[in-house]
Amino acid sequence: MTTAKKYLEILREREPQLWKEPLKESGFTEKDLSDIEKGLGYKLPVPYREFLLSYEMPKDITVLVSFCGDSFACSWSETFSREKNGYIPRPEFDIGPTVEFEWHNMQGHSGADFLKNLQQEQKTQDYCPCFLEAGFIRIGNVYGYLVYLDLVSGGIVTIHEEGVYDMMGAGVDWASKSEVRKYMETRELYICKDFNDFLRFACTGDFLDENEARFPTQEELEQDYSY
Repeated sequence: MTTAKKYLEILREREPQLWKEPLKESGFTEKDLSDIEKGLGYKLPVPYREFLLSYEMPKDITVLVSFCGDSFACSWSETFSREKNGYIPRPEFDIGPTVEFEWHNMQGHSGADFLKNLQQEQKTQDYCPCFLEAGFIRIGNVYGYLVYLDLVSGGIVTIHEEGVYDMMGAGVDWASKSEVRKYMETRELYICKDFNDFLRFACTGDFLDENEARFPTQEELEQDYSY
C-alpha cells in the first residue's frame, strides 16, 4: 500500500461522512501525469504523483487539522470543538488550535481535463496571480491562508489572502512568474516538507509544528508546546 493510500484510508475511518461511497481507485495513469507535467512545464513531486494515482477525491472537503508553534497559529484565539460542532475559546493550557482546513482537489477524467480545469480555475480567481505558472498549485485554505504545493521544492507553502495583495506593495510584478516565485520562496512559510507530510497533517489529526515543518513527538508536545 502506498503512503498516500494509507493516509487517505485513515481519513476515511476518521471522517466517514466525507465520502458517500467506498474509496474508489484513481482513474489517472502515468500517461495522464506526463500530460499534466508537459502542460505545466514542471515535474510533479513524487508524493503528489502517488496521491493522484491513489484514490478519487471529492473536489472540496473540510477536514480538521491541528497546529502548534509560535508563528501565526499562536495568534488564533479559538479552536474547533467536535463536541460543540463549532469554534470555542482556546483553553489556557492547550497545545495549539484545531481548525477547519478547506481541502481543494482538482477534478478531471484525464490529464488533459485536469490541466484544463486547473488553468481555467486560475483565470477565474482574482486573488490568484500567476502562481500556477510560477509552479504553485493551490490545495486549500486554512484560517484565511491560501495553501499551495510548490512543484519545484515539493513543499507546502502558505500565504495570507491579504498577503497576495501585499506582493504589489513589495514591488512584485504579478505577471512575472520568476518574481512571484522569488517572493514566495523568501517568505519562509513552508509548513510541510512534502506532500506526504501534508497528507499526514490533513488526514490523521497529528499536531504540526508550523515553524519547523515537522510533527513533534507526544513527549515533546507534553513538555514543550503546552502553555
